[in-house]
Amino acid sequence: MKKIVFIFYLSISTPLLAQIVSTGTQTLLPGLSANIEVNGNTFTTKLILSGPSDVWLAIGFGNSEMNGTDIFMTDGSTIRDAFSEPGPSSSLERPIPPQDSPGNESGDWTLVSNTVNGETRTIVATRINDTQDSNDYIFNASISSLPIIYAHGGTSNYAWHGPDYRGATVLALNTLSYEENKLLSFEISPNPVSDLLNIQLSTHTKNAKVEVLDFTGRLVKSKNISYDDRSLNVKKLSNGIYIIRIATIDKVGLKRFIKK
Repeated sequence: MKKIVFIFYLSISTPLLAQIVSTGTQTLLPGLSANIEVNGNTFTTKLILSGPSDVWLAIGFGNSEMNGTDIFMTDGSTIRDAFSEPGPSSSLERPIPPQDSPGNESGDWTLVSNTVNGETRTIVATRINDTQDSNDYIFNASISSLPIIYAHGGTSNYAWHGPDYRGATVLALNTLSYEENKLLSFEISPNPVSDLLNIQLSTHTKNAKVEVLDFTGRLVKSKNISYDDRSLNVKKLSNGIYIIRIATIDKVGLKRFIKK
């Protein structure tokens, strides 16, 4: 047991590499596009979905058919985090209603913004990569392929709405490029920490912003620091694993730490 704990501690105390993958903005239908970004540092996925402003927009993850698919749908004001029940047929033409009842059921998704420009609506929403729910797709921050289904129509019933308004495809998740000279180098101690976390910056760093994120990617603490003021009080944080992100005007760095 001691050996396992020691290995776990080493993995947590090492610097966190910037592992972020994205599909880029992909056109799914005329007037309907999606961009999916999976962040392995903050453990969150960001969805940018654009389409006609007067209909429901929907996208399903990890499947090329309706049966047993994790589905996100929205009309701008309402989000439905749905799951299409597996059925005896895998036909794309057969509508399978979500198991949730209608309503504002955002589930694990958080609406970040809803922007309408002319006749186009753009939705930005976020979710943790692994919700621990068997009906939710697990997003992985690695180079891979992502099967999806998509549709838009006048109702929230995910029924494909005809051949001109639905489809299925596979998107590629590729690593976003990061210039090495844009990465901020810093050290933290002690780790694990119970109260004061000391941050060691390079001597030429005058001002930096520190943010602490929990395992869901939620911001729980922030502070502006400098070379002369480098401690962060984490005493009130719950015990667990956190990410510390430090940004200057032109660089950013991330590490994991344990609050005990």
